[in-house]
Amino acid sequence: KSYPLIKREIPDVRMILVTGPRLAGDSINVPKGVETREYVPSLYLHLAACDLAIVQAGGTTTLELTALKKPFLYFPIEGHCEQEKYVAGRLLRHRAGIGMKLSETDPQKLAERVVSNIGKETDYAPISADGARNAARLILKQFS
Repeated sequence: KSYPLIKREIPDVRMILVTGPRLAGDSINVPKGVETREYVPSLYLHLAACDLAIVQAGGTTTLELTALKKPFLYFPIEGHCEQEKYVAGRLLRHRAGIGMKLSETDPQKLAERVVSNIGKETDYAPISADGARNAARLILKQFS
């Protein structure tokens, strides 16, 4: 419902809704102009090409968006401890994403957040990428 409001402000906007493997794309009523995709292999490549993502607060997706330094809005499932506490806490530490609540968001508010954040430069804290090396070092210590 936010798409027409966003399109009014950004006429050349392109919105792609990824429904995932559990929900058929044609089972959702979307406004004209919104493209749907079901399962997207290598979703992180799709995310790397976006100007803004709107996601549920899943740990993997939000971490990938943080590593890619992409602006994103995230909606933790309300009452879901991992998403509301741990994922949101990690995102806060990395200064990544904009947390929102589905119960407090209407189409106008979502459109305003999209318009004001699409393509925005990010200043996320870096994510360590040497976990495998550190694990190998610890394992080698056990056999030295």
